[in-house]
Amino acid sequence: MKNLKNHHFRIVGLIIILFTSVSTISAQNKTYLGIDFVNEVADRDHLRPGVGLNIARTFGKHSGIEAGAYYRTYIQSLSFSMAGHYFDADIRESHLSIPVLYKFSSRIVNVSAGPTFEVFLGWKDKSSPDEVEIDDYDIDPDYNLGVMFKLGKDLKLSEKLVFEPELRLNPIFSLERVYIGLGLKLKLDV
Repeated sequence: MKNLKNHHFRIVGLIIILFTSVSTISAQNKTYLGIDFVNEVADRDHLRPGVGLNIARTFGKHSGIEAGAYYRTYIQSLSFSMAGHYFDADIRESHLSIPVLYKFSSRIVNVSAGPTFEVFLGWKDKSSPDEVEIDDYDIDPDYNLGVMFKLGKDLKLSEKLVFEPELRLNPIFSLERVYIGLGLKLKLDV
């Protein structure tokens, strides 16, 4: 657990360094705070809603850095046998996903790409109570690395408010999962 906390501090420190090291000389530099509503599917899982907060900093006309923290869930289906009987169980995993992305913006499309850090937060047994009860569940390691790619389009709602729908692709390597989905982002120029 101590190692996991050290990793969290390193990730947060990296995000802070990235945002504070970006030059602020140009008048085109802007900082956006936003909220994302995400619907994703991974593997053969059903569409899962998620939510997240993000911060973005532009530097220059077309470049920027974007980071966020997103809550997502995943249903892990298990099949096992016990005393000659077969059982199925569904476990809902909860994860915190932290992407740090380079973003290229144009009038036509926004393209973002970069690493993601995924932390396992916990689980809940979603199986029928009369089938079987799961007492313990864990994934190893508790944190995983991935990469995220996004395509989006800025739609100005007002001078300070921007709506950005986006397509998302997020493979998580050691879990061998690929999240695909749609994000609906509202961001405020602060």
